[in-house]
Amino acid sequence: MRKRIYYISFVVTLIAVAIASIIGCDDEDFTGYSTVKVKSPSITITPGFTSPVTLVENDQKYEFTVSLSEAQVVDVHLAVMQIEGTASAADYELSSTVVIPAGSLSGKGSVKILSDDVIEEEETLKIQIGDQTTANAALTPATIDFIIKNLTTDDLSLSLSWAASSPTTDDTGTPIDPTVLADLRLLITDSPYTTILDGADGASFETYTLSGSMDDGEYLVVADFYAAMDFPVRDLDLTLDYEQLGVIDPATMNFANAINTSATCAANYFVMAKIIKAGTTYTIEEVGAKSEYPVQTWYGIDTEFEYPSEVKTQLGCDVLISGLGFGWMLDFWGEEVIGENWPVMIIDEAAGTIEIPFQPYITTLYDGAEYPYSIEGSGTIDNSGEYPVMTITYILDQEGFNPSEWCFENGYMANPDFTATITADPEGLKSGTVKSASVVNLKPLVKPVRR
Repeated sequence: MRKRIYYISFVVTLIAVAIASIIGCDDEDFTGYSTVKVKSPSITITPGFTSPVTLVENDQKYEFTVSLSEAQVVDVHLAVMQIEGTASAADYELSSTVVIPAGSLSGKGSVKILSDDVIEEEETLKIQIGDQTTANAALTPATIDFIIKNLTTDDLSLSLSWAASSPTTDDTGTPIDPTVLADLRLLITDSPYTTILDGADGASFETYTLSGSMDDGEYLVVADFYAAMDFPVRDLDLTLDYEQLGVIDPATMNFANAINTSATCAANYFVMAKIIKAGTTYTIEEVGAKSEYPVQTWYGIDTEFEYPSEVKTQLGCDVLISGLGFGWMLDFWGEEVIGENWPVMIIDEAAGTIEIPFQPYITTLYDGAEYPYSIEGSGTIDNSGEYPVMTITYILDQEGFNPSEWCFENGYMANPDFTATITADPEGLKSGTVKSASVVNLKPLVKPVRR
């Protein structure tokens, strides 16, 4: 009799478990007979900002997200605490615990830096998210640093942030953080910009306080590069935030496509604003101007036909050149230049040499079709006189076709390449004259079919 009762109890238990399982599958509530097995998922901590954060006390909240690789049947708790720094608990509000509820994949926490009326020295704060008390998940704790500056009614607070002007991802399709793509400096300069007076140069977005004790006058707020990724190359949108506590409400200036990551030298900068300071009164004017690289004009003759030439060079992060072969291209070859890329020219003044590496140059229009050309050349520069003189021998390449070589091989030119002799003297070699066709015994030009 006992054995029969035991079997009956066993069967009833199996039925109950089966029913519970069916109910759990249809309506998972992560309680009771859950169908989710307890595992040890990985945890990812994602701040909504870049550490370290340099800021002025302004009651701003900084949020971060804690994510699980898969949901759990129990709550996952992460402790959040200050581990270093001079800031006290009165300087900030902190989520002491982040909870990811059972069945959820993420939870949020925040740090709020509180403003006060006490004039203090610069403070620091380092918080840690997660520690060894975290259960039911595999975790590497994350730390976030804050540098807290004090602001008074005499000071003007400036903050610079940036973003790529177009979508920017790595090879896996993951968005590249703007502070990884580029590291910019926030500069305070004289007006017009000749000298850097002060600035902020950290490892993330920049914050600077223009002190009320600074001399009265006009200042420019300038962004330039400390560094940038070589690839991808992107335009950056800049954002300038400013505030004078109790006097100028928080305001923002936005500058689209302001500066390009292709050149990170000091010559590539963007003037965002002008500040006119009179005591503790600040007038902020939007400027929005890219750096203007100086352009030098060189006069002389170009190609064996001695076309009068006005070649231009631009001194920025590189020496760029424009205008080589333009007279020959239009007058003799019969193609109109409709697009131009200023190629880089490498000058070794000590050796007196010039090199133009092979690179894209111009796009022309002929008989309704467009033709892209590249350029390559070399030469010399002579700085011994009052004005420098450059002699540059070069070729033009139209997707593998060399027009000067073709002209030489078919009797239209005496040389297989071009040579320009040009000087920075505005009077020198300026009045060149085009040689007649008889000089090189030319026949009427019959251009080859290239396409």
